[in-house]
Amino acid sequence: MPSSILDDLLEAYTQVSIRNRAILEEFTLIAERFRQQGIEFIVLKGADILSRLYGVRGARPLSDVDVLVHESDLPAIDRELRNLGFTQQIDGNPAYVSAGSRLSLDLITTLWYLDQPELDSVWRRARRRPVDATTISCLDTADLLLYLTAYNVIHRGHLSASFVHDLKLLIEKEAPDWPVVVARTRQAKLHVSLFHGLSHVMKIFPALPIPDNVLAMLGPTKQHEKMLAWLLRKLVTTEPLPELGHLLLFLTQPDSEKMGWLKRRLFPSATFLSYRYGPAGQVRPWKTRLSRFYHLTTAALDLIRRVVCRLTTTPVRGPL
Repeated sequence: MPSSILDDLLEAYTQVSIRNRAILEEFTLIAERFRQQGIEFIVLKGADILSRLYGVRGARPLSDVDVLVHESDLPAIDRELRNLGFTQQIDGNPAYVSAGSRLSLDLITTLWYLDQPELDSVWRRARRRPVDATTISCLDTADLLLYLTAYNVIHRGHLSASFVHDLKLLIEKEAPDWPVVVARTRQAKLHVSLFHGLSHVMKIFPALPIPDNVLAMLGPTKQHEKMLAWLLRKLVTTEPLPELGHLLLFLTQPDSEKMGWLKRRLFPSATFLSYRYGPAGQVRPWKTRLSRFYHLTTAALDLIRRVVCRLTTTPVRGPL
C-alpha cells in the first residue's frame, strides 16, 4: 500500500480518535454525576460498543451519546445537565449539548418495540461495567444484538458497514445465547427483521458462528411475514433510502396498534411538541400541529414515490 494512503488512513484514525476521546471524557463526567445522584441509565449504541467491542477509540466514529433513562428522572436530569452548562436542543426526544458543543446527549425513555413489562425486564438484565473513571450500565448481549439489528433494519432502514462490523464483533466476542435471542426476538415480534439483518451479516462473514437453525427459527413462515421479508429485501439494503424508517416503524407495529401509532405521530402530545419544536410548540400548539400535519403528509407522499421507485427497479436477491 502506498505510503500516502497509509498517511491518510493514519490521519483519519487520529482525528476520529481525538474527537471520540473528547466525547467520551465529557460523558464519563456526566455518567459519574448521574451515578452520584442515583440516576439510572443504560448507554446505547456507539458509546457502549466502542469500548466494549472495539477496544480502541479511533476504530469507529461517534456522533452523539444515546442513553436510556427513566421518564420519572427527566426533571432531575434536566437540572443536572443545565447546572453543568448543557443547553436543551430541539428534537423528538429530550436532547442536550454541552457548553463546548463537544457532547450531544440524546435521552430515550423507551424502546419502541417493547411494552412496559418487557422494558422493565431490559432494565433488570442490564450489565454494569467499568469505563475509564466510572461505571456504566449497558444492554446484555441478547438485548444488544436485538437492539442493534432492529435499530439499523427498521429505525434506519439501512444495512451500513458499521452495523455489519458491530454485529460481527458482538457475536465473536460475546457468544450470544441463541435460544434467548430467538425467544426475545419473537416476543418483540421482530423475528423477520432480525432474520433480514443476520442474513446480510452472514453473507459478508459466512464463517460467523451463527447456528443454521437460528435463521430457520427466525425466518418468515406466515404469508404476511413473507411479504414483510420481501419488502425488507427490496428496501433495506446497503443503499440508504431517506426517511424509510418511518414507514418500517409503522409496518412492523402489531395490527392492533397501527392506528394508535399513526395517531400519536399525526397528533402528538404537548410534551413531544415542546421537545420537537421548542417554545413554538407550547405558545402556538394548534398552528404547530397543523404545520406538522402538512409537512408529514408532504414527506409521506415523497417517501411513497421513492419506495415505489425502489420496489420497481431493485432486483430481489435471495430466497423467501
